[in-house]
Amino acid sequence: MTLLRRVSISTLAAVLAGSVVSGPAQAALDPAAVAAVVASAADAAASSAPVSTGGGVVERAAAVAAGNAGSPAVLRARAAVAEDYWTAARKASATPADLPSASSAFSASPSSPASRGGSAVAGARPRAGTSGSFAGVGPSGIRTLDATTDSMTGRIFFVDDKGENRSCSGSTINSNGKRIVFTAGHCVHGGGSGRTWFDVSRWIFEPAYHNGSPYGTWTAQSLWTKTGWINDANRSYDVAAAVMQDKDGKHIVDVVGGQGIRWGSGYNRAETMLGYPSAAPYNGTKLITCPGATADDGGFPMLECTMTGGASGGPWLDEYGVRNWAYVNGVSSWQFWRDGDQSKVYKWQSPYFSDDTAGSLFNLVKDK
Repeated sequence: MTLLRRVSISTLAAVLAGSVVSGPAQAALDPAAVAAVVASAADAAASSAPVSTGGGVVERAAAVAAGNAGSPAVLRARAAVAEDYWTAARKASATPADLPSASSAFSASPSSPASRGGSAVAGARPRAGTSGSFAGVGPSGIRTLDATTDSMTGRIFFVDDKGENRSCSGSTINSNGKRIVFTAGHCVHGGGSGRTWFDVSRWIFEPAYHNGSPYGTWTAQSLWTKTGWINDANRSYDVAAAVMQDKDGKHIVDVVGGQGIRWGSGYNRAETMLGYPSAAPYNGTKLITCPGATADDGGFPMLECTMTGGASGGPWLDEYGVRNWAYVNGVSSWQFWRDGDQSKVYKWQSPYFSDDTAGSLFNLVKDK
């Protein structure tokens, strides 16, 4: 009972209602494991204040809703929750994440209705800052599977703040901690008024996905994004990072490798967009690539590509094919289609990767 007395009635009620464990996953955990997760959520909520960085404020992710911190036993229990929850049937039924809301200033047909809520931007340029980069790395040790640039990209599954099963794309990023996955902000938080963090206890990444991953399922430990996205759904800040739990005692980047990251490098760069589109005519089972050159599309980098929803958060890779890793210099954030037909996507935009956006976010999480 000592453990349970550390938890408020409201926190315990939230757990029983499903904000930490729910559905079949709830029955899969014994009472001690549930109590451990509840205690972790209470501890984490006490330390969830925003963290300031030189390039702008980055909000610490919802240690509040699902227990981002905890002992190894707590993390193992949460990993079990995630893996039990994400059955093949739930993955197959997961729909693409909600995309950022539109602004009437856009002349092309956006992929989200203008009434979605929160404020939006039309061509807002990031504040000036220094350029920077961090090199990628292949996997450590001898592997029976050849890790490549593509194997560092994977499919993300999560439960959003409306309780709906969703999917995005993402990529591992090399860092000092070797535990980072980069994606879009709208793959971790709803963005804007009335929206909140997604359930970290059911946020998973499957690298080299093809109806499952040869590298297994990796569970998030914490989720991070910019306050510009959290508060205003500002597409200039639609970028996020997940710190992943270790699996079998290994960091994810040591197993599959990690891309490098680059910011402040301008437009008109030869880049390749990678992702797992799951809306028609695609089904989310295969990695799709779109090579091209980035254009300055009202302040946002743009690539021509026909990928549909589900590709959100996928990396835009600079120096793709040069070695077995490349530099992430964007993530898929916003799509445009023709003739009012969502299957006729013709281009995507990314937030501009500057020190104020991706650079400051990466520097905050690189040692975790």
